Order: sequence, then structure tokens, then C-alpha cells
Amino acid sequence: SNKYYFAMKAPDNSMYPQFIENDTLIIEKANEYTSGMFVAVHINRGDAIIRTFIKNKDGTITLKPINPEYSSITCKSINESIRIFGIVKEMRRKI
Repeated sequence: SNKYYFAMKAPDNSMYPQFIENDTLIIEKANEYTSGMFVAVHINRGDAIIRTFIKNKDGTITLKPINPEYSSITCKSINESIRIFGIVKEMRRKI
């Protein structure tokens, strides 16, 4: 099983208190996701963000922040403008 990992910094506090801005996140590249996973997402080819992946009963997908100051995104499917590229597997934070 060839797994591919990369690191990214949490870009903001949208996933506070789970992750805070500048936490180092270890992401496993993946193609399949289940509800409740923390995923790394590109939106409109912009910088990557982290959200909770939720598969809704109607087949749509919601990308939900933990911090209520940020907005959820719901879409019909993963497409050109919303690209999920991995699952958060580990977090490293300096003390």
C-alpha cells in the first residue's frame, strides 16, 4: 500500500478548537472520504482549507468548519471548483 503524505499549515482558525492557525497538518492523499473526516480542500484553485466532510442523505456534500464564524459549503459533487485532495491524519503544534 503506497500511501502519499504531505504537510500543510492550517491556514486559519476555521477548525478551532481542533486545529488552530499555523498548526502543521499531515495530510494523506486520498480519493474516497466518509462523513466526519477532516479533509484538505482547494476551492476555485485557491489556497487549501480544512473542513469536515459530510455526505448528506440527498447525495450532496457539505464541507463544514468547526468554528461558527466561518461558512459551510454544500455542493452537488466534487467538481472542478471544489477539489478534495486528502485526509488530515496528524497534527503537530509547537508549545
